[in-house]
Amino acid sequence: MTGIVGSGYYTLAQAMADGYSKSHPAADVEVVEGGGSVSTVEAIQSGQADIGFTLADVAYLAFAGRLGDRPTRFDRIRGLSVLQLTPLHLVVRNDSPIRAVPDLKRRSVAVGPPGSGTPFTVALVLGAFGVRPSEVQTVAVPFKEGASLLRNGTVEAMFLNATDPAEGVRDAIDAGAHLVSVEGAPVAALRREYPFFRLARIPAATYANQPESVHTIGTDALLVCRNDLEELTAYELTKQFFDTVSALPASESLRLMNLDSAPATPIPLHEGAARYFRERELFR
Repeated sequence: MTGIVGSGYYTLAQAMADGYSKSHPAADVEVVEGGGSVSTVEAIQSGQADIGFTLADVAYLAFAGRLGDRPTRFDRIRGLSVLQLTPLHLVVRNDSPIRAVPDLKRRSVAVGPPGSGTPFTVALVLGAFGVRPSEVQTVAVPFKEGASLLRNGTVEAMFLNATDPAEGVRDAIDAGAHLVSVEGAPVAALRREYPFFRLARIPAATYANQPESVHTIGTDALLVCRNDLEELTAYELTKQFFDTVSALPASESLRLMNLDSAPATPIPLHEGAARYFRERELFR
């Protein structure tokens, strides 16, 4: 289970599937386009997927039974690897008076498609800044459509969880928008309550007309799997992932990955992945 066609993780998933099919000819490997992080953990919990990409906050909340209106624990998901930090982008129209998160009150905001993790991240961020759900008109649409709505004035702001440079953010900025920082005391409080949030920075000149760095928060992307995968299968899938990252152009989407932090998933690590990391450390 991966992201939409055209995303970096979809390309990486195809490369992984190709490598695994070659190393294990008897395996039947299928890449399935998902709607985002929530779709991934739902598919793994239900047994419709074996492995997939998700965000750390979605994985953590799902495993703890705190994923929005889904009161049951997603007890079948296990970690294979931490990938890299995914910053939260807040993009605002140039003609809008929005200068900070609290200014989103009584405004219309695009928050990504229903199956993605961005709506859950946004809900936590708005709450930390004292913005109640009833005070914001959220519009759940695909990121590309969100950029179009921002461009034509249907919404005044857009949130997007993505590695830089993100196509949706670039489209919105090119059409007359700019990035707004997500920072301050509420962020510190949010990080104390939810340790999967990390400080992030979007470097200056990442996007057009961006003279200064933008401070925000982010969550790690994860590779996760079902808990009932055989240990050897999970081990070989983890190994194939790292072989793919190191050998193929698709690895460029993970250029900021810290290999030393790869085992530090916020949900339990699958025993097969743990075995891989032990061996990796032993033979360094």
